[in-house]
Amino acid sequence: MAASPRISLIIALYNAEKYLRPCLDSVKGQTFADFECLCINDGSKDSTETIVKEYAAADPRFKLINQANAGCSAARNTGLNNASAPYVALLDQDDMLHPQAFETLIYLIEKYQTDVASFRFVEVPDDFVMLNPPHYDVKSFAARVSETPFQDFFNRKKGGQVEVWTRLYNKKAIAGIEFPVGVQPAEDTIFTLKVLDRIKNIVTVEEKLLYYRDSSTSVMNMGKTRRYVESHLKAGQILYDYFVGEQRLKGRDLENMCYFITRLFYKTCISQALRRINDPKLRREVLDLSRRHFTEFEKRQMFLPSELKLKHRLAYRLFMMRWDRLARLWA
Repeated sequence: MAASPRISLIIALYNAEKYLRPCLDSVKGQTFADFECLCINDGSKDSTETIVKEYAAADPRFKLINQANAGCSAARNTGLNNASAPYVALLDQDDMLHPQAFETLIYLIEKYQTDVASFRFVEVPDDFVMLNPPHYDVKSFAARVSETPFQDFFNRKKGGQVEVWTRLYNKKAIAGIEFPVGVQPAEDTIFTLKVLDRIKNIVTVEEKLLYYRDSSTSVMNMGKTRRYVESHLKAGQILYDYFVGEQRLKGRDLENMCYFITRLFYKTCISQALRRINDPKLRREVLDLSRRHFTEFEKRQMFLPSELKLKHRLAYRLFMMRWDRLARLWA
């Protein structure tokens, strides 16, 4: 029987043909070769399945798993449930890894015996091609180990890095944590905060070893839609129920989480909805949706206007009074 790989990489795929080959090529070119790449085809209607089959036929480390379309979170959960390695990583379908990404992560997580290892990422344009990436002496990286990862996330009041695809996770350390189905975007935020609350330590380097493609087709670049607002309304409720409702936090940690949830709600469901939805009918529908939720959020103390800056408190009150044009000036 063949030994299990050391790393299981999970890539959720939906109609990914445009950028899939560069993505998979960046995986294939890793200097650390002991991995499996689980490609979860989430009901794609283009040539995604054909492309993955091509890679799988040429390299047994690439594996295709087909499922009916259920969304990014469900696809990632399928990958987590099928991962055979002791360490798991995630990658988006339009991004690319530096050739030494796995080499760096496995070195860090095993040298420092942490639950998670992490590096940074760099944003690249839609037409980016990875040519002659720099070569690093991985052992020379200045690593920082944190024994308080959840608290360190809030060193910046608005929170730290929530992206899941710059990290390598010890599978045992995050067992049972899944991505929330039906939440996209904001699924990374929920997963990351649950992980940081669970793990004992994390090691981080500042080197940028992932190329994040600023694609026009990405969820974050498709505008502030009703789906975007609904997703963040749901995400805030999930975070509140998990961390506050279940009394997992106390003291400063609780204060930080309550502020984080309040800011998440305000920024995505009020400020951005007011300022970035140009279609008047859609903007009105989305704002009315938010208003219905915020009435309940205030009653349950899920949303705390007192935590906002003065001008944002004013914008919120104007918004709740349906004076949207004035609210937009202060949002």
